[in-house]
Amino acid sequence: MNPYEIRDSIHKHIGFNAFERGIIDHPFFQRLRFISQLGFIEAYVYPGACHDRFTHALGAMHVAGRLWGRIIASTDLFTNRLSKEELEALRQRVRLAGLLHDIGHGPFSHASEVIFPSLTSLPLDWSWWYEMPVSRQAVHEDYSVLLIQTLAQEHLLEQTMAQDICSLIHSGVQPSSALRTIEKKIPSLQKVLKGLISGEVDCDRMDYLLRDGYYCGVAYGQYDIDWLISSMGVQEYRGELVFTLSENGVRAFEDFLLARYHMIDQVYCHKTKMGLTHYLEQAILLGEISLNIPTDPYAYAALHDGAVIEQLFEASKNETNYYSFHLMHRLPAKRILRLHEKVEPKDQQTLEKLQHICDRSGIRWFTHSIEKELTHLGEDIKKTQEIFVKKHRVSGHELVPIFEYSDLVKKYNEKLQITDFFVYREDLVLFEEQLKNNPDIS
Repeated sequence: MNPYEIRDSIHKHIGFNAFERGIIDHPFFQRLRFISQLGFIEAYVYPGACHDRFTHALGAMHVAGRLWGRIIASTDLFTNRLSKEELEALRQRVRLAGLLHDIGHGPFSHASEVIFPSLTSLPLDWSWWYEMPVSRQAVHEDYSVLLIQTLAQEHLLEQTMAQDICSLIHSGVQPSSALRTIEKKIPSLQKVLKGLISGEVDCDRMDYLLRDGYYCGVAYGQYDIDWLISSMGVQEYRGELVFTLSENGVRAFEDFLLARYHMIDQVYCHKTKMGLTHYLEQAILLGEISLNIPTDPYAYAALHDGAVIEQLFEASKNETNYYSFHLMHRLPAKRILRLHEKVEPKDQQTLEKLQHICDRSGIRWFTHSIEKELTHLGEDIKKTQEIFVKKHRVSGHELVPIFEYSDLVKKYNEKLQITDFFVYREDLVLFEEQLKNNPDIS
């Protein structure tokens, strides 16, 4: 039994041990209390969505532990081949990977990533990586590795444990030699562990769908987490370990997939959120507020939403700071059209005509796009973690890829790409007048 426990709106009780508490109490992690989970959705769309990355990370750790317990219970492969010490080491790595997977998020999460420095400028230990990365802009996962490496330098985490945790949350980091030794006893162990943290049914999605839906006050993110977890397992198949799902758990997985689909469409890509995210990015890029992303881990950890909000309030006092003024006075742009990935030629022509009308008439416009992978199921199994359904037969069962078993998964395995076309609110009347002169646009 864990000596420490907190109450949680989603999971009711979340327990953790003294070692985990040491990580939770560190300023790097406590900082997540001041990084909102949903950014401007909280402020302007769903006023009840006042939750943060801190509570989500605790929930992800809890779910990661449940998932680990379930796959251990689903087969005797682990207990037969690994010692109790090895099992405990893996369990702790999985839970801490769930806890720390979001630790690198910047102020307002993805919005601040538009000015992140180059990856190669970060003081990372490149010996952990599969190869020296090419120069690209850093993302929050890179900063997660930086902060976790710093925790190891402070001796809060042992070096090999820290590297293994990073390997579960970042595709560029390789597992330690210790974990690779354990993997020789369990085929494709790393792939399975990574799937619990960032996969088709991972601790991240399983927590944030329920948590975001709950605090937004919508029903879209709901699914039966208990039934879904209880139906999961692992099994050796063609020389490697794969995830399995019982037949009576398929509907729970489909509900989970639909919950993600609806949350993306109705919450994460809400029109107001899309427009205001563009405004925040512009306020940063155009220097209306001064936001510099440092490469030093301690300086980076000092950044939080509040520092940005205070600058936005100050900048909004001057109406010439267009984006800050409109953000803080809740004056969003007007969305005119939304296009999805499967754009019909007619829709694309409509978008081009709208852009042409705006350019010709001096009407200010912009588009804001977002891409989300709903699922990778049905793609190259060497690159992804497939899920197999344990289909009952007269003499036992056979493993059938869920992509073949579920018609719903076949339908929803596409990448979601949403593009919204906005017109600045001050130009809306002129835009509507121009539309009257172009009746062929629908």
